[in-house]
Amino acid sequence: SDEYLEEFIRYEKLWAESTVPKPFNTTKAWNKVCHRISKKKHHFNIYYLSAAAAIIIFIVITVPFFNTKTTVSSPKFAVASADRTLNSTLPDGSSVLLSKHSKIEYTFDTQKQIRLTKLSGKAFFNVKRDIRHRFVVEANRGGVEVLGTKFSVNELRNKDVLVYVLSGKVKVFLVRASKDTLSLIITSGERARIMANNDTIIRQTQKIPAFHTVNKTYTVHKTITFRNTNLPTIMAKLGKSYSVNIKLDDSVDKKLRFSSSFKDNSLNEILAVITQTLNLDYTKKGNTYYITNGNNE
Repeated sequence: SDEYLEEFIRYEKLWAESTVPKPFNTTKAWNKVCHRISKKKHHFNIYYLSAAAAIIIFIVITVPFFNTKTTVSSPKFAVASADRTLNSTLPDGSSVLLSKHSKIEYTFDTQKQIRLTKLSGKAFFNVKRDIRHRFVVEANRGGVEVLGTKFSVNELRNKDVLVYVLSGKVKVFLVRASKDTLSLIITSGERARIMANNDTIIRQTQKIPAFHTVNKTYTVHKTITFRNTNLPTIMAKLGKSYSVNIKLDDSVDKKLRFSSSFKDNSLNEILAVITQTLNLDYTKKGNTYYITNGNNE
């Protein structure tokens, strides 16, 4: 029938159209592929750039951190005296009295955990006690190690080093020894000499006079302060405070000046510090003290 014929023709036309391939646009397809590749490559670069940035930041931040573990503290404190004595306080709370033309440098060594002071000249130390951090003084080739005490260190002209202990105990040793040596322990009233020419340490053979030690009889609860005071004024004030006579020898320079503060110290201890600082000496006869020039070795 006409109806079936018309249906047949329509199916035949659809079949014919399905067998003919449609034209393929190669340019459009290539652009699409390139767009996908570019998009993936963009994500790839961002990822690796982020990772690289993280590595750079890590290096910049951590390298200084690692370096701090091997860094030793540089000097935190340095002071030098000119033509007069100088009293100063170290960062750890210890006090130091410098003689004329002397110099110290204080450092806290973070690796060895020690308080290190390098001395050129002569100084009296009153060390603040700290059992966790040793206090070490280096002078020329010698060194002194303490925990908490009062002592003086004198670097002589021939490079020998004299160590006097007024109270407590110290260990004297060589800093740059050319051979094996033993350290020497000296206590209150004793002194040691570090020989620069042969790297040895000797205990002084002569007995230290008793007046160089702390005499509890003269201990009083008072503070005496001198601020660039001349020697005659100092001795007059001490004589009045401790009810004694103090005489200066005619050869002693009356223009010498001294600065320091003493709290609850005996007269003998104060005189020992002053005379050692100014290269003087003193003796006692009865109730009179005599101040003379010291031996400038």
